[in-house]
Amino acid sequence: MGVFPFTRFRHPGEMLETVQEAESLGFHAVMLPEHLLPPLWPTAEPSTKYWFDLPTLAAFLAGGTRRIRFITGVMVIPYHPPVQMAKALATLDVLSGGRISLGVGAGWMKAEFRRLGIPFEERGAITDEYLRAMVALWTSEAPKFAGKYVSFDDVSFEPRPIQQPIPILVGGTGPAPFRRVAEIGHGWFPMTATFDELREGVSSIRALRAALGRGAEPLWVGYTGFGMGSDPETARMRSHVDQRQVATAGGAKTPAEAISDIREYEDAGVTFLSVGLQWSNAKELRAGLRTFAAEVMPAFS
Repeated sequence: MGVFPFTRFRHPGEMLETVQEAESLGFHAVMLPEHLLPPLWPTAEPSTKYWFDLPTLAAFLAGGTRRIRFITGVMVIPYHPPVQMAKALATLDVLSGGRISLGVGAGWMKAEFRRLGIPFEERGAITDEYLRAMVALWTSEAPKFAGKYVSFDDVSFEPRPIQQPIPILVGGTGPAPFRRVAEIGHGWFPMTATFDELREGVSSIRALRAALGRGAEPLWVGYTGFGMGSDPETARMRSHVDQRQVATAGGAKTPAEAISDIREYEDAGVTFLSVGLQWSNAKELRAGLRTFAAEVMPAFS
């Protein structure tokens, strides 16, 4: 499930109550997207400017729940100094009892990179290096790392996360994200794709992993473009990825149609679906979650 746009909740407690209900209904995880310092954009919708710090938000929600997981969807890795972010995420993993998955991306908004003083053209290299450095901190008793953007040696890093390591779910489609999944990641997280594109992506990643000796490891495949109804506002916000979502926004699926689609996603190799719903406030979101739990989820129990 998703809790974005954050501006649709009257206060954080209302968001927590919604997540608690989702947990009681059997939902597996909450998606938490990110931007850090977007442009002012005077004509833009308020939701494009209202972003929580993800480890802090996840810690707040985790403190009021016991089972549901939290997936950053996605965290833009070049925006965050890796040692500090590794510490925040390790702390979050310990405090939540190992309920964090790190969805990651290299970023796309040039204006945000410019405002942060980060070279946009180097975002892929920065992402790879930061992720490798964080894994070293999370998994080694005597972590050390030497790179272009970050280096450390003769350091201690405690507490290490419960999960060894925190699962890294790589966002994006194409040669660079596919290589990143094969070399560093535990899963693939395209923001949008057709069924054929999903099958092709899974096949490409599996081949790359096999060549690196990782063919026997399970591959998590998540997808965020599915829902009982497409929310026009969030579809517009995702238009940088795929204009097809804007063109189809607003349509609603019946439970039978949703079940049929989910089976096709399963056939394409998807193991996790983030459910999109049409909602404008917490009451509508919770009603949609109850409908989905009652009319769709039993088909996959």
